[in-house]
Amino acid sequence: MRNGFEFNGKNTTDFKRVTVRTKDRPVFPQVKEFTVSADETDGEYDFTDVSGHEYFNTRKFQIDFNIGADSTEELNKKLTAISRWFKGKGTLIFNDMPFAKWNVRVMDSVSYTPEHDGRKAVLSVTYKAEPFSELIFDALNGPCLDTDISLDTEIPIGQDEYLTLNGSGTYKNIPNIGDVHVKPIITVTGAKSPFTISNNGKSITVNYTGDIVIDCEKEIVYSGNTSLMTDISGDFFELVPGLDNTITVTGGGVVQINYTPKFLYDVDFDNMKWSE
Repeated sequence: MRNGFEFNGKNTTDFKRVTVRTKDRPVFPQVKEFTVSADETDGEYDFTDVSGHEYFNTRKFQIDFNIGADSTEELNKKLTAISRWFKGKGTLIFNDMPFAKWNVRVMDSVSYTPEHDGRKAVLSVTYKAEPFSELIFDALNGPCLDTDISLDTEIPIGQDEYLTLNGSGTYKNIPNIGDVHVKPIITVTGAKSPFTISNNGKSITVNYTGDIVIDCEKEIVYSGNTSLMTDISGDFFELVPGLDNTITVTGGGVVQINYTPKFLYDVDFDNMKWSE
């Protein structure tokens, strides 16, 4: 499959006489298995999804660069420029998957095979990627005005309405438009102590009056530059895929739920569920 990609803001199409071929791009990550084999029993005990959902290993993208030049000197200059660009870690976006970004790093050694008397080289690179892609924008703020998204997609105008909770109460069908569980960032304006927010059996309480940020991904709670970790109790929670999220708020305030949707492979706008 011949197609380029963007890495840390620079695209392979920016290089002259360079084409890219994807050798291997796994569509599904490998499931992490947690098993125990006991004596005098058949088979094994499988605890892979004992926490309520599966976890996954990182995946590898294998890519070849076909680089042409008029001389070996020019070829080595191109190899140097390209290797400087893609080294280390960063964000990768395939040109044929423009709305999905991958957090990757170059792994293993990078080597090339000379061809055509040194005027052409095939440079082989392996990227180690996180298990899931991420949408290029977050769920609360939505796409920028210049994002090239078809007008007939399922993304609603003003999707922040679906993720803004006004005051104490129980709110059903809070959407996670991605394919997998996500840990949200919860911003509360005007909370009253004790403030409690819960979802699907887990809750966290903050003994603080004022503005609060509850970051379930990093598992920290703060107000401005002040840590509130000594003022909390309970458990940070996830949003399950789809609309099976029921959030209960006590302690008032305006609550905004934000996250970056994650996908098994590519972004599918047509199957995003915002409401029933």
